[in-house]
Amino acid sequence: MAIDKELIKSKIHSKEDISLKTITDIVAYKIYESPENIGPEPNFLAAADMVAQYVSDNFPDFDSFKSQLTRLDKGMQPINQLADTIYNYHQDKQFLSFEVVKDLISRTRDVNLKTIADVVAYKIYQSQDDKGPELNFMSAETFVAQYTSENFKNLREVRKCLADIGKGSYALEVFADLVYKYYCQKKS
Repeated sequence: MAIDKELIKSKIHSKEDISLKTITDIVAYKIYESPENIGPEPNFLAAADMVAQYVSDNFPDFDSFKSQLTRLDKGMQPINQLADTIYNYHQDKQFLSFEVVKDLISRTRDVNLKTIADVVAYKIYQSQDDKGPELNFMSAETFVAQYTSENFKNLREVRKCLADIGKGSYALEVFADLVYKYYCQKKS
């Protein structure tokens, strides 16, 4: 039986277990440095959820979590390692739904996806389907969100795809071209 996530979160918020609190702080900082940054309080709450989920998914009880932590090493190194593991675990499990991708674009929480949407909007502007800047961007945002959510499980896969395509703006333009051709030129 897994550890109750709410129990873990209460240990984090009450600072009953300083190692959990420290791991949560480090994960919150990793969120702060990422495109997922939504502010100090929401970052901490998201980190607490991530830590609670990871501990609940991977340890049968709190004692086994503590023994794993002490088995690693003394000092900050095991805490940093576990924070990295938890953050990466969350990134790998984060499901890219249409709504999640659309939010990443509209709030510019992922610069790559936002830039891809901008390029698609420009391609629409240059075509006979031009409906004005606002509608072009709304269409582009929808196309990018749909394509990304249907073809990738998480942001790590999107980043790997972009890296496989090439470097910098070239990769973003090629990806945008794929999206544009898939949605705008297939109806021709």
